[in-house]
Amino acid sequence: MNFTKALFVVVALAGNSAAFTNPGNAKVLSNLSKPSELAAFGRKAKVAKVIEPEIDESVTMFDPIAEPVGDVAVLALRLATCALLVHHGFDKIQNVDGFSANVVAKFFGFLPGPPSFWTLSAAATQIAGAGLLTVGILARPVAFSMMCTMLVAVIFHLLNTGAEGFPLAVVPQHSYNYELAAMYVGVLAYFAAAGAGAYSVDEAVLGGELKLYESGIKKVFGGDEE
Repeated sequence: MNFTKALFVVVALAGNSAAFTNPGNAKVLSNLSKPSELAAFGRKAKVAKVIEPEIDESVTMFDPIAEPVGDVAVLALRLATCALLVHHGFDKIQNVDGFSANVVAKFFGFLPGPPSFWTLSAAATQIAGAGLLTVGILARPVAFSMMCTMLVAVIFHLLNTGAEGFPLAVVPQHSYNYELAAMYVGVLAYFAAAGAGAYSVDEAVLGGELKLYESGIKKVFGGDEE
């Protein structure tokens, strides 16, 4: 009887060892690790998802420097433009009669009202506008109104002296009579479109010029506030 029990134990141990050493069984275990086999037992295979970070190709290594430098350049352009333009307004105030007679009445006689009204209006726009644009308050409409006065100056010079062979002619005075006024138009058109820039009351104090206008329009017309 003892011999029979011993033989049974030996056979059982041999079978168990074969289960661990049989390459076929190892293959079965390997196959069971596949997602399709695991699904057969009611488990879903977990597949690792690799998320690659998005790279903004428009950003360059120069952006941290270029942006503040650009803001300073816009500020310098704004200050220089206003400093050079304001004297045109003072000049009109000191010579209202001469400007009214030789410019407004002579070339723009179709305008209603006395010529002096238009002279003083242009002077006020250039003086007050230069002050407001210098600090950057309501920059877009202010710059647009100043641009209109200089556009009228361009028209005046074109009516008075013509195009003077623009763009290749060499004139005796070394510059076209309308040249300075035309450059003012270009610079003021930029501020009328883009605003005063980062270093301005509009942006730094009022929270953004366009947002200010949007808020005002919503208050007037009863729009929904965000």
